Amino acid sequence: MNTIFDIENKYQEYAYELIAHTNRSFFLTGRAGSGKTTFLKNVQKEVNKNFVVLAPTGVAAVVAGGETIHSFFGLPMDVCTPGIYGNTNATRVQTILHTDTFIIDEVSMVRCDIIDAIDLTLRRICKTATPFGGKQMVFVGDMYQLPPVVARKEEEEALHDIYSNDAYYFYNARVFKKMRLPKIEFEKVYRQEDKNFVQMLDRIRTNAITPSDVLTLNERNIMPESDDMMITLCSVNKTADTINRERLESIEGETFRYEGVLSGNIDERRLPADLSLELKVGAQVMFVRNDTLHRWVNGTLGVVESLSEKEIVVKLADDEKYAVPCCTWESVTYDYDKETKKLNKNISGTFTQFPLKLAWAITIHKSQGMTFDKMHLDLTHGIFAPGQLYVALSRVRSLDGLYISKPVNPQYAFTKKEVLDFAKGYNEQRVIENEIESGKCAFEAERDADYDKVAEIYLSLVEKYAKEGNIAESLEQCKRLLSNVICDEHLFGKVAEVPACLLQETSLEANLLISVLSLYSRNYDMALECISALIGTEYEVAALFLKSRCLTKLERFDEADCVNVALGNHYEDGTPDAKVLYMISELNETHIGDPGIDLMCKLVGVRPKYKQGLLTLRRQLRRKNLTLNKPTGKHAIADELVTAFNSEMGDVEFIELWDNMRKKSLKVVTNFAGHVRESASYLG
Repeated sequence: MNTIFDIENKYQEYAYELIAHTNRSFFLTGRAGSGKTTFLKNVQKEVNKNFVVLAPTGVAAVVAGGETIHSFFGLPMDVCTPGIYGNTNATRVQTILHTDTFIIDEVSMVRCDIIDAIDLTLRRICKTATPFGGKQMVFVGDMYQLPPVVARKEEEEALHDIYSNDAYYFYNARVFKKMRLPKIEFEKVYRQEDKNFVQMLDRIRTNAITPSDVLTLNERNIMPESDDMMITLCSVNKTADTINRERLESIEGETFRYEGVLSGNIDERRLPADLSLELKVGAQVMFVRNDTLHRWVNGTLGVVESLSEKEIVVKLADDEKYAVPCCTWESVTYDYDKETKKLNKNISGTFTQFPLKLAWAITIHKSQGMTFDKMHLDLTHGIFAPGQLYVALSRVRSLDGLYISKPVNPQYAFTKKEVLDFAKGYNEQRVIENEIESGKCAFEAERDADYDKVAEIYLSLVEKYAKEGNIAESLEQCKRLLSNVICDEHLFGKVAEVPACLLQETSLEANLLISVLSLYSRNYDMALECISALIGTEYEVAALFLKSRCLTKLERFDEADCVNVALGNHYEDGTPDAKVLYMISELNETHIGDPGIDLMCKLVGVRPKYKQGLLTLRRQLRRKNLTLNKPTGKHAIADELVTAFNSEMGDVEFIELWDNMRKKSLKVVTNFAGHVRESASYLG
């Protein structure tokens, strides 16, 4: 690890190892000022990967140096009910396909339905059933800070119906039932050098504030000598608005007023900008909507440069000046349909105004991720949300830079029990080290798309941890095996026997492990016996795959075909499982007599780098005296590969040619795969 990182901080080292040398997803947290943002910026400079940084709000995205989640994935602003995925264009799809690691910053504010929608979007784009499309996800945030917001009663009803609880934190997403999410907490604090202040913030963060802490904080109930370069944090928008209005009045010069336009039924209390916007030249403002030309985002700060009756010119921090256009927002009403599990949205009104607000003061919620040398905390309306006091106090570098408008009430420091329970899993060293170990073992093969090698590595890890009696770890590697394997013929005989210690276990997890290890040790009867206990459980999909493979090996082909029919009903459209495509195609073509070539064509399309898929398709076509048509249009670039594929050239020679083509131009290989995929409709 490069010396730009803190070599004495072992948790930074763990996080670095996971990002740099594995494809593992994990949660990164830490107290305010613990260096999460700095660490991640350094990682992006140091590690040779393609990163995309996203955040839930415009302000957080600016601080993190990325885009908003909704904008990047094309997600609706409503609750994302099951089956909702992002609307992305071809350019964005290519960006996603070539991204190695997604960093989701300020994830404490992200609801679980958004995470599930991201998962489905990535699985559809990457054409795989693997969680998050097989991409590495680094979720970053402090769960002790402000929780996700549910704005409307209808949304809360929908979320409760989907997730069966009232806590909509990101980690309650359904995708995390399919994968493990290690949790790394940075414990060392860099923002505040005063150890006493750091310890006090930690007690406030974890619901353990003391009377002494309250006394110390209340000593800062004083007025500053000067408010130059000071920002005021408020718990409610109304207080921030009052401060901004007073600062505006203190500026000499003409006041310009811009009246917004309302139509239909719209709640004036929830307008995204002021209905009557008053500005003066020199006023500090904040944009409240993303610019379609990407010149600013929601949360960008600027200073009013010039004003006229119909034009506002704002200068940004980079000294660029822009004439700001008006925007129109829509007001909607919601009806939640429990039968379809969808939110019905109807436009009930509109609001048109310049997307600007005065910005000498902001709410605590909008300050997350920011750091100030001097800060005035306005407690006029108290504190009303979990983590709100902690977020506010941790924005300032030291107690000397903190000024509080009124004494702190100890009841302001509160944290939800669910968050405290979630935090008990932070820094489980054995879990983290196992993730690093197994992730490193498979990293090179995963990067090279050598799926057969990846599967072999994970099978060996399943066996290794099972022998050690570590069922939990063996199970995690088993999930990865089943996510990555495509053709498993090379795995049979790789396991000598099922470990005796595992046979003594009776849990569902043990049955799954015994089923896998029995299958690949060729003990099919034992595998089938254990598989029967998994049908109807959360492991049913895996069980059906394993059962079909056992029945095929026992030459009970018609029974295997029936199992495959049941298995096919479990997969969502657009998220195919490569191993299932391969298995069904081969069974149909080799033993059942049903068409299967179309499935192998589809497999080549979704796994264009998988050599065994190419060779199996070639064999299937030859058996039926079929060939691929000559490519035309956008796929014509792959003509040489198609000609070689159809020729009498040996498989080894063809793969050598394919490898050389891939090294010279990945576009040729992907176009070849696209041509194969489009050939499926008339070859099957």
